[in-house]
Amino acid sequence: MINPFAPKIYTRSGITKENIFSNKKVLHIGCGSSKLRGALGMDILKLPGVDLVHNLDETPWPVEDSSVDLVFAHSVVEHLSDIVSFTDEVWRVLKPGGRVIITVPYFRSVDSFTDITHKHFFTSKSFDYFIKNSGQLSEYTYTEKTFRKIGFWYGWPHESKNPLVFMFKKFIQNHRRFYDQYLSLLFPMRILIWELEVDK
Repeated sequence: MINPFAPKIYTRSGITKENIFSNKKVLHIGCGSSKLRGALGMDILKLPGVDLVHNLDETPWPVEDSSVDLVFAHSVVEHLSDIVSFTDEVWRVLKPGGRVIITVPYFRSVDSFTDITHKHFFTSKSFDYFIKNSGQLSEYTYTEKTFRKIGFWYGWPHESKNPLVFMFKKFIQNHRRFYDQYLSLLFPMRILIWELEVDK
């Protein structure tokens, strides 16, 4: 069984403050001043903790090919101009077997529309275009650089201690299309999280 990294980063008390990847090279893109401990931080602004000042819309990024074990993209992809270029760059910098964790606002969430710099909106199937053998959407050839899905979560990647929330999240996880199309109108989640492994 493959163990995802997302639940180790997104702890029950918030994003981890510990260096949990001491033997891995982690690239935290769009890190701002909240970089993961032990990661290399890249952002468009020179803020405390930013190691590489770079506009993510400008490719290639100043990172070597196949040099990174994990790319962490928390609340940044929705700001970018070109999602295909983003996934191509992630694919390029990841080592074989490397992973990317992508967190974005859910398209029904008020947070998606509050920030006027957001350029994209996401459902549970938005990254299926880049996930190998994920169905009809993966047949579109936007790029030949593909990924394998390790995990997908509506909201924080932990089982809730509240039995009603636990059952609700389990239901929508198993009926994503129904939730995206109908049920999310009444009960919108705030974020979506993907963990993908590079297909090299």
